[in-house]
Amino acid sequence: MDYYPSSLQADTAQKRLAALKEIKKKISSSSFTDTYRLGNHFTRRRMLKMKQVIYYLFYTTKTSMNLNTTNIHDDVPKIKFPNVSKQAVSKARKGIDPKLFKDLYHFSVKTYYKLCKQRRTWKGFYLFAIDGSCIQVPKSKDNIEHFGLCRNRFHSREDSMAHISLLYDLLEDIVVDGSVNDYHYAERSSALKHLEYLETAGLANRAILLFDRGYPSYEFFQRITRKGYHYIMRVQSNVKSLTELDCDDKIINYTPAQRKGEEPVKVRVVHVTLDDGTDECLVTNLMDPSITPEMLKKLYFLRWGVESKFSELKNQLELEEFSGSHHLSVEQDFFISLLFMNLCSLIKSESDNCIARKLKNKKNKYQYQANRAFIIGRLKKYLVLMLCGAKPIDSALNQILEESIRRRSQIQPNRKCKRQRTQLRRRHLNNRKACM
Repeated sequence: MDYYPSSLQADTAQKRLAALKEIKKKISSSSFTDTYRLGNHFTRRRMLKMKQVIYYLFYTTKTSMNLNTTNIHDDVPKIKFPNVSKQAVSKARKGIDPKLFKDLYHFSVKTYYKLCKQRRTWKGFYLFAIDGSCIQVPKSKDNIEHFGLCRNRFHSREDSMAHISLLYDLLEDIVVDGSVNDYHYAERSSALKHLEYLETAGLANRAILLFDRGYPSYEFFQRITRKGYHYIMRVQSNVKSLTELDCDDKIINYTPAQRKGEEPVKVRVVHVTLDDGTDECLVTNLMDPSITPEMLKKLYFLRWGVESKFSELKNQLELEEFSGSHHLSVEQDFFISLLFMNLCSLIKSESDNCIARKLKNKKNKYQYQANRAFIIGRLKKYLVLMLCGAKPIDSALNQILEESIRRRSQIQPNRKCKRQRTQLRRRHLNNRKACM
């Protein structure tokens, strides 16, 4: 893979510092935060101010709300969080539009790319993966009405579920856009909204989009092609008109049987064999014959990076342990998690470069990288302190960087673990949630 070397990337330290400093500036600006007030919240003199609630939402941990409202006094004394009940906090956060955190997150993404002088590419293309997943949300009346219910595969229980979708830059390790919607919201609709944001952010030029087998359709091929994107998609085995072609690499004019008479879409159908002997069918509009089926196979499986991001969200960041049981709290937590995850990626990227330089001339048996879980834990400790000005941003980030370099982890290449299927989905732990 002909990626640009990391030395040609913009200074990661500059990007992470700039993003955090601008976010800090925006949170401290009443003219910015006031535009996200809902209704008449925070218009009267109250014990809880809007800025304090924002800091609390960045601070909150996956423990009980009583502990969070108590510990914030000791951990972040500078914000002078008042001694109020958890009901008061829940009521106050209902007055903050989740779009505040979505816009802060998008602002950090734009700051990153603005300062990124040389992005990594694959043969001159930028690589993005789009995928969706389901998350369990607290089973409250509000969430049931807003997100919907889903019966598990054993039909033994109904849970309140939401659908999330990510647009992920595979080579820069940045989640460019994210959405949380009704459980029954179509994946393709989420994908099209991601593409609109990609165009708005000025990142759509020379992009290859990678999709899993839930996305291919005649209409989807057409819409993406008309927008000028390149794509690679895996096709489900039941699409016989594509999967049962008598050639391993063929360009066809595709029209489904039920849509005969309509304008066909030109696609390239490639059959590849996986390491375990399984045959897979890939559809793309990359017609260049120099891009071989083997190259397309390797390129498609770079898509696994977005699956890792879902795992990071659900397991390391414990996204499903929401800090409230209202749909507003679900959306607030979701966009805060995306912002947090991207900051961790920036720190890990710089840590990995430092580790590589440090070990360059040493004859080590193994390769090493920064431990992402460790970085997450340290950033959780310092993020609010940096945002409220209790700890200088540059010194705090340098401390995390130095610690992550010292506590590096060994890279284990070609490690494969058999997926373990659980019979029942874990029930959401409502006893750990806030009252909201």
